[in-house]
Amino acid sequence: MLEIVHTRARRGHRTEAGTLAALALSAEQRKQVALVLGTGWELSGKPVRLQDLAARLAEHQLTVRGLVESLWGEEIEPDRARRDRERDAAEAEREDALRALIVAGAARSDVEQWSAGGGLPKPGTGELTTLVEQITAVLSRLHHANGGIRLGQLAADLSHDAHTLDADKLLGRATARLLAITSGLPRPQRAGRAWRAAWASAGVLCDGVSSRVLALNLPISGDSAAARLCTAAPGEPIWLTLRALTGAWTAPACDIFLCENPTLAEAAADALGVRCPPLVCTDGVASGAALDLLAGFAEMGCTIHARADFDTAGFTIADQVLSVAPHARSWRFDTRTYARERGLSQQYDPAEDLASAVIGLRNVYGQTPVPVHEERLLDTLIADLAATGRTPDVTAMRQQSC
Repeated sequence: MLEIVHTRARRGHRTEAGTLAALALSAEQRKQVALVLGTGWELSGKPVRLQDLAARLAEHQLTVRGLVESLWGEEIEPDRARRDRERDAAEAEREDALRALIVAGAARSDVEQWSAGGGLPKPGTGELTTLVEQITAVLSRLHHANGGIRLGQLAADLSHDAHTLDADKLLGRATARLLAITSGLPRPQRAGRAWRAAWASAGVLCDGVSSRVLALNLPISGDSAAARLCTAAPGEPIWLTLRALTGAWTAPACDIFLCENPTLAEAAADALGVRCPPLVCTDGVASGAALDLLAGFAEMGCTIHARADFDTAGFTIADQVLSVAPHARSWRFDTRTYARERGLSQQYDPAEDLASAVIGLRNVYGQTPVPVHEERLLDTLIADLAATGRTPDVTAMRQQSC
């Protein structure tokens, strides 16, 4: 009964008069309420009237609302007043946070854009204030560093945790986005090119050796270490780091094949060697190095033929590929291939573009979620690569798939 009174008070309704017609009481509960309202009320079967309760409580110098507030241990705040107070607090915290960043040297327009970009704590909780205090500490440290500091070193100096500014941490993402806006750079979405460019604009060097990708016979040239490594190891799978890919490199417009598992890359090297067409292997979910490499190939007009395991992780890899190469093609990563390997009776048409293939696969896989790994298609995929060689005949390969 008192909980209903508390709710009425929060909603701005009367607490000293009115009938609680919706309150359903058992016989035992009516007996308990009757200790206050009297036996006559209990026998009447009538609902609780707040004016009756108020009259009995007045004998003890209490009001209904006063009793509830005493039991709850706090004054009841109407919902409307609470919402107004929270709105005002949120706006005040947001304005204080923007002002702090402006004092730290950021332009008002940049800070406004940063605040409107999303991905920040909800103002009014105090979390935005804490985040901005941490960001201003980063900016202050950068101001005194005069460039040339490494990201892990910067994080360790500030928090004794070298990973505080990583791309999967709120502080790292929020700071990188502010730096990108200040320098007129694209917003970093992950630990890739835009991420490194944002930090580089403030003289911060990002780790370039932890992220890597497996490659075979990539036709790249230029001044980068990756170009030299690929030239020096024809027919041999090699690991390329982000550091190796940082320099200038280029490639002719050609077909690039993409797989998920190193077993396929190694088998292709053993079976085909230098005759294998350019092959990139993500080795699981694609790293920043893999996505940077694919983005570079896409920008140079290369056609990327992608595949992965038929499972949820494989769909994630496909989504990653499409984020940097939206026109990527499907390499036996379609409903027809999956259905055939599963022995499903229903017939499907193979999808040529990766985006359409992923849509169809998600639908079929959702009905029968049984993974099919790339290694199961190993002989078929090696045959594809052998038939394609250095000048892939993709049409013939698709006809073979059918």
